[in-house]
Amino acid sequence: MDFKLTGKIVDESGEGLMASVFIHELGKGTAADIDGNFEINKLRPGNYHLHVTHLGYKSLSQTLTIQDADVEFSTTMIASAIQLESLTIEANPFKNGPLEQSQTILVIDRDYIEKNNAGTFANTLEKLPGISTINTGVGISKPVIRGMSFNRIMINDRGIKQEGQQWGADHGLEIDPFDVDRVEIIKGPASLMYGSDGMAGVINISPPAFKQDGEIEATVTSMYRNNNDMFSNSASIAGNEGDFVFGGRFTMQDFADYRIPAESFNYAGFVLPIYENRLKNTAGSERHFSVMGGVKKQWGYSTLTVSRFQQKAGIFVGAVGVPRSYNLRPDGDSRNIDIPRQESSHMKVIWNNSIMLDDKWLELDLGYQKNIREEYSFPHSQEVAPDNPFGNLALSLDLDVFTANARISQQKSDKGQAILGFNTQFSRNRHSGFEFLLPSYESLQGGIFYFREIKFRSNLIFNTGARIDGAYHDIQEHLQPIYRNSRPTGEMDQRNPDIQKSFINWSASSGLSWVFQNYFNLKFNLGSAYRIPTPIELSSNGIHHGNFRHEVGNANLGSERSYQADLNFAYSNRKVSINLSPFIGYFDDFIYLAPSGRFSPLPGASDLWEYRQNNAIFAGSELSADFNIIKNIGFNIGVEYVDSHNLNTGLPLPLTPPFSTFASIDYRLPLESKILDKMRLFLEGKLASDQNRVDRNERQTAGYKLLGAGISWNTILYKQKIQFQISGQNLTNEFYLNHLSRYRLLNLPEQGRNITVNVKIPISIR
Repeated sequence: MDFKLTGKIVDESGEGLMASVFIHELGKGTAADIDGNFEINKLRPGNYHLHVTHLGYKSLSQTLTIQDADVEFSTTMIASAIQLESLTIEANPFKNGPLEQSQTILVIDRDYIEKNNAGTFANTLEKLPGISTINTGVGISKPVIRGMSFNRIMINDRGIKQEGQQWGADHGLEIDPFDVDRVEIIKGPASLMYGSDGMAGVINISPPAFKQDGEIEATVTSMYRNNNDMFSNSASIAGNEGDFVFGGRFTMQDFADYRIPAESFNYAGFVLPIYENRLKNTAGSERHFSVMGGVKKQWGYSTLTVSRFQQKAGIFVGAVGVPRSYNLRPDGDSRNIDIPRQESSHMKVIWNNSIMLDDKWLELDLGYQKNIREEYSFPHSQEVAPDNPFGNLALSLDLDVFTANARISQQKSDKGQAILGFNTQFSRNRHSGFEFLLPSYESLQGGIFYFREIKFRSNLIFNTGARIDGAYHDIQEHLQPIYRNSRPTGEMDQRNPDIQKSFINWSASSGLSWVFQNYFNLKFNLGSAYRIPTPIELSSNGIHHGNFRHEVGNANLGSERSYQADLNFAYSNRKVSINLSPFIGYFDDFIYLAPSGRFSPLPGASDLWEYRQNNAIFAGSELSADFNIIKNIGFNIGVEYVDSHNLNTGLPLPLTPPFSTFASIDYRLPLESKILDKMRLFLEGKLASDQNRVDRNERQTAGYKLLGAGISWNTILYKQKIQFQISGQNLTNEFYLNHLSRYRLLNLPEQGRNITVNVKIPISIR
């Protein structure tokens, strides 16, 4: 038997609001009418999570139980001038609201992503406090959370862990920034729900909400960036026909060699030229697509998504081998992608299900991924035979990953809920090419967890949980033939032996969230997590050209263990929102890659870096504040600091981000016309301090100041809405070095002045 949900949404004065009302598990919702009344029909008995949102008001999240009668729900929304306060947090798999979360969480939506789109998904996030990026030129970047990256950060795309050789600093995320609707970033240990790779945090990429029955919409977005003449075009469509939901997107992006504010650079005592301020062979091209189809019914929904990300990107010629003047001369074509370069392809097939089981909900996510990454460079005569079958293919890594995640949640009346879940993953990696870095291997991992939420009062919530995991790595031996002057010597170099290692371990966490005096929210989270060493950490032994170094693994590495505490203090009223988040973590047997102070014996290499294990401490704090005290003017500031300390050497760990501050001011002009509507002016700046806290043999980096600004507005042309934005980055064309950039090792600065133009056309088909 079916029932209906009715209700009324009003503001503090009792006036009706045309708010959006949404049932998360069903992907089903409606909009209230002008008086605030709404109705949702055809609901089965069960437990649901209801979300109410309206621009300019704090979002609401409510657990809803339907038993044997229709349900009426009415609520009053609280006005807020803070934009992010209108977002509902869905960062955990338990479908709770912001009160239930005991961890520090950042939420951004499509508007934020489009405003800050920097060409890659990771660079779009770096203005958020606590988030940095490791860059290899332009087009290749990956996120850093509180000083940690690689396999300590989990990227979840539509419920499936993204797997794409994430251990490499020069291996960017295969995520189309135009195909991201909403991102939820959990900072701090999240191994309980997601597995060992969630030690530093989790970045959840959520799919867009389903369209309502009979609704079809499309968008066309274009972007141009003048620094590297980047052209980006993306088109999408999404709709719902009789509860058959569908969507699709295609993106193409091409860019030339990027410009830097320098005419030369110093490497190993030599002054080398930069012709026409362009860094040779840093051009690239990308092609991405995704298609989704499924059904949305009373029992839940089931969707299948297929996507593919393809990128071809040049690597600065000086990053492979020793840079020389002759190979830095321009080739006459700034868009040419020459050797050395990398090519990557990432295909994903994801099946998402949300199914009602009486008073429980089953969430089942199944995924298959195929990641192919190829690096091309000219072989050295010492490396290959005269009949080299690989040509210029230096390295090819072919990774297949199968993933299955399941969770069953049950509401415990109004006193909280319980979750039982498991995750499992099988990976198989194969390699080829005339060079060697990572051997072929197979890996099986899996875990089971239990989570319990207890509501002592409506404003005081406690949660706790535990997890146990196991893993097995089977790594194959690799023997590399030795050649001299292109002639075989008959000798073999064992780069790594056969390695079979098993791991089993546990993790646990507890936290609470307490709201007092309506404006204050205190959150505390305490957890112990672990991380399994990856095959690259156990067995690598070769030149990692994108990092300009020879990397050597250690087969004796064990699991690392962390004990972390995270505090979040928030104050929020209609015009002010302040969040302070101090954190500290002790890591037992922390695994890291450190410079050895020795040169590599391999041709074309530079320094030799080794994987090591030492005890370490990470500590720091983040501050974010939004002020809308003056009408139509918003001010935002974000401050972050992280300190890492190797307890064995007494030195910091390598690649620790510097202290930095980001601030912006936003003015919304009170204009309402067809030509100029919703006009915004914004000014932003970033200040990064000197980074002198470095590991032995790691270079220090001077601080810098960056200035940006922009303007955006809407126009209606022949009844069609068009959104424009023009923005500038590094407007002063400052010469600066990014401490986390891989090209910093060559004393190469970051991009110079960059002007970005965005145009978006939303099209309502039905």
